[in-house]
Amino acid sequence: MEVTSRSKVGQRRRARPTLACVSCRKSKIRCDRQHPCGACTRSRHKTCVFEELRDPASRRSGVVSSTSDTSGLPESQRQGPGPVTPASTTLTAHEHDDDHERARVPPLHKPDSSILDTEVRDANAILNRLFQLERRLDESTAAREPQPPETRDKLSRPEGLLIESYLAADIHATSRGVFSKTRYFGQSHWMNGIIHFKSILELFEHQSKDARSEAMAVLNRCKALARTIKAQRSPSIINKFGTNIPPRHVVDKLVDAYLRTLETVFRVLHVPSFRRDYERYWAAPDTVGMPFVIQLQLVMAIGCTIYDNEFSMRKSAVQWVTEAQYWLLGPPLKGKLTSAGLQNMVLLTLARETASVGGDLVWIHVGSLLRSAFYMGLHRDPSRLPKMSRLDAEIRRRLWNTILELELKTSIDSGGFPAISPDIADTRLPADLDDTDLTEVEESTSAETSGKFTDMSIALALRDSFRERLAIYRMLNATPFQGSYDETIRLHHRLITVFKALINKLKTYASAERQPTSFQRRFVEIMIRRCLMSLHLPYLGPALKDPAFSFSRKQVTESAVKMYHLLFPSVSHGVERPLIPGGDGLEILSTEGDDLSRFAVCASGFWRLLASQPSMVIILELQTTMQEENSLELPTARPDLLRIMRHSLPYYLTRIKAGETNVKGYLFTTALAGHVQALMDGLSGSQILEPMLSAAIKTEKTCFDILKQQLASTDVEDVNMGDEQFDWGSLGMDDDDWGDNMMVGSFFDVSSVECFLGGFDATPPSMAV
Repeated sequence: MEVTSRSKVGQRRRARPTLACVSCRKSKIRCDRQHPCGACTRSRHKTCVFEELRDPASRRSGVVSSTSDTSGLPESQRQGPGPVTPASTTLTAHEHDDDHERARVPPLHKPDSSILDTEVRDANAILNRLFQLERRLDESTAAREPQPPETRDKLSRPEGLLIESYLAADIHATSRGVFSKTRYFGQSHWMNGIIHFKSILELFEHQSKDARSEAMAVLNRCKALARTIKAQRSPSIINKFGTNIPPRHVVDKLVDAYLRTLETVFRVLHVPSFRRDYERYWAAPDTVGMPFVIQLQLVMAIGCTIYDNEFSMRKSAVQWVTEAQYWLLGPPLKGKLTSAGLQNMVLLTLARETASVGGDLVWIHVGSLLRSAFYMGLHRDPSRLPKMSRLDAEIRRRLWNTILELELKTSIDSGGFPAISPDIADTRLPADLDDTDLTEVEESTSAETSGKFTDMSIALALRDSFRERLAIYRMLNATPFQGSYDETIRLHHRLITVFKALINKLKTYASAERQPTSFQRRFVEIMIRRCLMSLHLPYLGPALKDPAFSFSRKQVTESAVKMYHLLFPSVSHGVERPLIPGGDGLEILSTEGDDLSRFAVCASGFWRLLASQPSMVIILELQTTMQEENSLELPTARPDLLRIMRHSLPYYLTRIKAGETNVKGYLFTTALAGHVQALMDGLSGSQILEPMLSAAIKTEKTCFDILKQQLASTDVEDVNMGDEQFDWGSLGMDDDDWGDNMMVGSFFDVSSVECFLGGFDATPPSMAV
């Protein structure tokens, strides 16, 4: 009987879908199907709800089919627990498009129960509100600390933390980057970590406002000497190329220095062809073209960096780099779009960093290099182009591989988003062959692999990790930032897996007749560990306060320690040095026989960051662990971290001896060392200031004496000498290329703190001042 009555009720139901809201249907009035509808608005109903559209089978059974089409609804609404979704003034715009996209949820089995309907409607309203609050919370926590009240009225400044310092000028820390003067630096740039040293910067800012400050007086005299020295190094107007070639025995050493170091990791030249032209040049200089002369000078400019510990040929290196820039700008521009022209552009990229000729702006030059490579079709595999010799095909593949590495490397240093992706080219990997195996015969369709250690093995080993490193730096410097901690851990495991495979591959060459050099092994590992450190650096700030990110803190610290030991192996078994250097106790690092250490001491840009950035991470960890220690005894420091900090002071001093004119990096590190020493001595409050300022003043006086000696030993030349001028317009050379005017007042002008990325808001360790 009950079954019969239910079937009759089912037959009396309309076949067409119900489109009116629940209130209008019960009142039996016309519904305009708006959301909320006009009738509910006029009657001031708090809710206007609609039943879910159901298929006939579900209407007869009273249950919504599991295959109902809800793909057009948001996921949070498809999975809702109740029969209806209330109309709310807080709904987003996309929820008002049309009836089919309204928020609806499957009905319960007893839709006639008014009490149950009310409870479900209230539950859905709470869920919607909770969803919106969580979304707003996520958006708000992505931003950094709000701007101080006194700076909110300055419309020219972006939102975020503002740091004003004599050493740093105005630096605006935005949510995922730093804006300084006219440049924006993404998360991979060292200036993002400046907030961790805010208290130190404020100390120097206070000193700069004191007219009687001895520290600022000596620093200003050092800056004046530095400008004079740089002016003397700047070359005069160039009227002729290739006139400043040293004797052959010197050139042989410079060429060999380049070929045994950078050429083995960034493949540019076909060495047998280069040596053949090199012999022709010495036999008859007029028989070689100008492209080779420029190429030879750039090779020598890079070799000068590791010629000796003092970089005695720095002025010649600057001269050769400048000649290459002039040559590339001169007519005919189309004549530079050759393999030799592209090789010279790559060499110029490397030489500008080693010779410190606008090294921190080299990413702009690499952008031109990348587009030149596209214009010449290097992104297409030679097998898809007109037939060419095997030698020409492999040179094109090698150049493309090197250009990709340089684009990634320089974008990291500049804090920029890499302008490449894994799928922009179909060029195959270069063959794992020695240079002597490449001939002029026609290109083969199949790549060959020798199975032994070759001239290309290191470059190919780096390429094996390229996709993972690119993914990491694209995430770090993307705008807007789309990463998360889960994504960071996932990328960490991917990189570690590739890194282990790379290490195992290099170990297989240990028993071979030919093995990787110490420079090659250490360089590859540094590149991977630097990427690993950069990946976790945005979480270093939160990790100093929240143990949930302790894994990132450990990864950053251990990667920094390993990088520093790879650069300077002697730090692990060096002599015990005083933390604060004294008058005659200053020590200069010896890099004799170690090319990688000498690059770190004499070169700039990327090479300078390899040592200074890890050292600042280590100093921060030292300060933090000592301040976190709760004990009645004096705080103790990790011995391995303390050794690196002691080693970093002679490192900066050796850089100044080698021609570095920016003394702020040495000054800042000495002040930090004074702070650590004060903590170790149990000092607190204002007692910490005196040892810090005393150490800083001693450092400045030492630097002033070194700069005076450099000025006295430099031949003073007339920068305006030369009557002849080029007749092809402006050469695009201005004072910005020579460093000091480029970031006047900027925080250490890249030789500085070289510290770490601070993508999250973090309170710097207190100096207890």
